[in-house]
Amino acid sequence: MKTLIIILIIVSFLQTTIWPLDLVLVILISRAYLKAQKSNLFLAFFLGLLISHLTLDPLGAKSMVYLIVVQIIQVLSKSRLAGHPFLVVPLTFILVLADNGLLPAVWASIVSLPIFYSLKMWEERFIPTKEIKLRI
Repeated sequence: MKTLIIILIIVSFLQTTIWPLDLVLVILISRAYLKAQKSNLFLAFFLGLLISHLTLDPLGAKSMVYLIVVQIIQVLSKSRLAGHPFLVVPLTFILVLADNGLLPAVWASIVSLPIFYSLKMWEERFIPTKEIKLRI
């Protein structure tokens, strides 16, 4: 989780300075689709505040958008269609389209699948679950 927070902070700085693509939103969508946890809402809120502060937007505007998007994804991830990993591409396209516009939505949907699989690999291989007991 600490590594994810550091990556998201670095990506938020890069997003506000170099990239016009909303990669923080794409990473949050992929993370919420993989694991429906309360920590996703905290990440969405605080990263929305950080991005609003960095882009000089009204403070909390991006936070509300990120919270709504993460909540929608967490509700959809509990449905029967959640087993299909390619569902993350149209979901990312629709939600980024609602937030930014058409061109960033196309690029975000293209990037969403590699981000989804890299987060899935990270969560499965490097994050221990409660069932796995580490030997000390």
